[in-house]
Amino acid sequence: MKTYLLIILCILSTKTFAQLPAISGKVTERKNGLPLEYAGVVLSSKTDSAKRFGVVTNKAGEFIFKEVVPGEYRIKISVLGYLPLLKNISVANKPVSLGTIKLEEDAISLKDIAVTGKYATATVKKDTVEFNADAYKTKPNAAVEDLIKKLPGVTVDKDGSILVGGQKVTRLTVDGKDFFGTDPKTATKNLPADAIAKVQLIDSKTLEAKATGIDDGQREKVLNLTIKEDKKKGWFGNASLSGGTTDKYGSYLSANHFNKNLQFAVLGMSNNTNDASFGYDDLNSFSSGNIGNIFAPPAGGSFSINVNNGKTTIGGSGVFDNSAIGLYTTHSGGVNYSNSWGKNNKLSLSGSYFTYFSSGLGNKLSNVQDLSASDILRTLDNTDRNSDNQAHRFNFKAEYHPDSLTDIVLRPNIILNSTTTINNRVFNSFFDDAGKANDGNQYYNQHNVTPSLFGELSVLRRMANKKGSVSLRLNATQNTFNSDWLNRSLLNQYTNGTPTATNINQEANQENASKTYTINTNYARPLNTKWSANIGYTYNRSLVNAAQATFDYNASTGRYDVIVPGFTNTFDNQNYLSAAGLGFIFTGKDWTYNFGVNLQETGLNANTFNTGGMQINQIEKTYYNLLPRLMVNFKNKANQTLSINYRSTVNLPSVTDLQPVQNNTNPLYQRLGNPDLEARKNHRISVNFNTFSPDNNRYWNGYFLYNLAFDDTGNNIRYEKGVQYVQPVNVDGNYFLRAGTFFGMPAKLKGLRMNYGLNFFTEHRTSFISDEKNITNRFEVGPNINWSYDIDDKFNAGIYAYVAYTKVNNSLEAAVDNRYFTLSNSVNVSYEFIKDLRIEADLDHIGSAGRADGFNSNYFLLNAGINKYLMQRRVTLSLKGFDILKQNTSIDRIINSSRIEDVRFNNITRYFYLSLNYKLTKVGAKNERSNPRNTVN
Repeated sequence: MKTYLLIILCILSTKTFAQLPAISGKVTERKNGLPLEYAGVVLSSKTDSAKRFGVVTNKAGEFIFKEVVPGEYRIKISVLGYLPLLKNISVANKPVSLGTIKLEEDAISLKDIAVTGKYATATVKKDTVEFNADAYKTKPNAAVEDLIKKLPGVTVDKDGSILVGGQKVTRLTVDGKDFFGTDPKTATKNLPADAIAKVQLIDSKTLEAKATGIDDGQREKVLNLTIKEDKKKGWFGNASLSGGTTDKYGSYLSANHFNKNLQFAVLGMSNNTNDASFGYDDLNSFSSGNIGNIFAPPAGGSFSINVNNGKTTIGGSGVFDNSAIGLYTTHSGGVNYSNSWGKNNKLSLSGSYFTYFSSGLGNKLSNVQDLSASDILRTLDNTDRNSDNQAHRFNFKAEYHPDSLTDIVLRPNIILNSTTTINNRVFNSFFDDAGKANDGNQYYNQHNVTPSLFGELSVLRRMANKKGSVSLRLNATQNTFNSDWLNRSLLNQYTNGTPTATNINQEANQENASKTYTINTNYARPLNTKWSANIGYTYNRSLVNAAQATFDYNASTGRYDVIVPGFTNTFDNQNYLSAAGLGFIFTGKDWTYNFGVNLQETGLNANTFNTGGMQINQIEKTYYNLLPRLMVNFKNKANQTLSINYRSTVNLPSVTDLQPVQNNTNPLYQRLGNPDLEARKNHRISVNFNTFSPDNNRYWNGYFLYNLAFDDTGNNIRYEKGVQYVQPVNVDGNYFLRAGTFFGMPAKLKGLRMNYGLNFFTEHRTSFISDEKNITNRFEVGPNINWSYDIDDKFNAGIYAYVAYTKVNNSLEAAVDNRYFTLSNSVNVSYEFIKDLRIEADLDHIGSAGRADGFNSNYFLLNAGINKYLMQRRVTLSLKGFDILKQNTSIDRIINSSRIEDVRFNNITRYFYLSLNYKLTKVGAKNERSNPRNTVN
């Protein structure tokens, strides 16, 4: 197997420039022969001044330039305290070894000079690629997000999520500590770029591997920001205030204080410009990486996370639904604190509190195509929505290390969300062949309150003499979903042109209360220098009580007191998971193998009670599964990596899918649970590869992900006069595949960086239309380019272009196959044409073709302004315009196995504003390099 994987790696990492020669050498002191670490080595072409590369020496004083194009070069070696050395080199088609280069001490005292040279662009350590922030120019007052967008192999999407070679950054730290939990966007959007010394992209070992000392081969992508030393001597950040036309306003505060052990930060925001502050990573941060434990449906199973225009909705849980659309106002803020005490940080405490309030007034226009058994149902739906949301999130973490062998971690988290939504909608539906199906209107007022608690205690004890470790982890969650709603609707259904009216005037309330407890223990032990083994056991128990009561309006009493039996019941659900596992780990020089198997027993016991408290249904099921896993990781000195991961899982259906109660809150789409659902069996394999050359900043990477499910949850849909009645059913053979590759390199033109990418996605899903099987195949492919051009601090420009082709086919003859294009292009320019006066402009182009009439988008969003810097650039006065061309719109396409929905929202349009920004900074050391070993001239 190892031979096959080596062949795969060689194929994946083949590059035309891989055969070029290298230049290497070693730098020492002439007086005593000691190696000089962090000596700056700059290689420049004699014929092309734009060809200039820099590296620093390692602990042994060694350096290397890989893949050097043959030609004539000049090499300069310098380090503060020693005389620099210049040397001419001729490179042919074979490696050049410069041997040992000895530097003379400089007679000038170090305390009398200061060097303001430039850092080398990047260095590579064992599991870390480290970028020197000063090597990447950003415009004044830029945030960290603008800095990391310039790093090779790093992309930032419109929601602020960070991808490194297609792999999502799951955690961000500042000087090695969590910042507002682990949410990357809180730091990247709020910390100023000029406060950052280094950006480190770390393939971090799992916490378990770090604690046990046994490398299991698993890695997570972590981004660490180091703060400049002069920024640690006071406060830094930004404060701004803006006001403009159409009553638009905005205010913002970011204040940060760091020292050796202490971190303290304050954030605040208030605006009516649709600048939302929470997203997926906020939720993942709150749950400390256990988002599945907190936000999944109470009885387990799958759930969906949808992000649109910065707003996040978690389908199926109701725990964190931000329903604001259209125009909305947001007030948010928080504090973050962490500190440590004692020798080797024996005790560490960290915590944060974040809150937001938002209110919105929106309009949603939908054009929906639904596939029926022999016809296409088309629905036009126009909804006006008022919404008010508020949320409070508490994170806390305590780490205690009583001795060098023991780790104790306590993590309690709390979240409270309250949402009120009022919808006024009108709709009409018609079949292509059968004609008009229905029309009607609805008033729907819903209020949700969703408190959730999570707590975890973990203890790990390492045995003396590296004989292994034993760990115990206990966690518990409690989720409560309380919902009350008023539903008034009129539905006219047509038969041969004759309408039949159905009036609904109901109040209802729903409460889903769940408690989950988990115990996990693991014993790991090295067998020899390369092999280790581990055995583990996990027990999980979940208790869920789901109750829904629906009442009709009683005209005689003027109250809602007539119970509706078909929409009322109580569902008690208890399930458990018991799993024992055995695994082995082989750790070689370049390869790591981690494989094992779990024997899992899963049980479900559910009971349904009617309005009189009588049991009307019972479900009792037990599943036994053997679940293998395999992880293979490769990394060599040439910074080539390959990771292969296979895992199988079993998930019980959610309580929402199981509960046999009908939900009629949407007159056109009514859902009924299915108590006969089986557990979902899932198989997933992923492959990631990466090559990176820090000396010339070229990279190439890619990813592949395949997921296959059996007894997956699909829908069986039947139609009655245009109304869909939906029930979940088990289906086999659903799968999806994602793949992509990325390539980047600098150009001959100084300051120009070019990145290229290609993404591919396909899926195969099964559903039933009136009991007739329909298979939906979806295919999507999209290339992209990302070019950036920077000339010091004066001129910055960037171009991003993306186009995607999507094709959807259905097996039913009546289905309409769909093909469409999506385009997303942007250009940004920033130019300081006069000292302390800068103009900037961003032009985004959003386009699509092949959608329903009126839902194809092709618009340009132009934002531009002029900035004046005052008081040594601590104050910025700006005049800016948003959507100057007045074309801003919001159109989305949502596709599932039987539905295509084009949605258009109202959105904020053109306005102009004046803003004042003040850079918070306490005077510290001058912005000069004081470390003699970190300077390159």
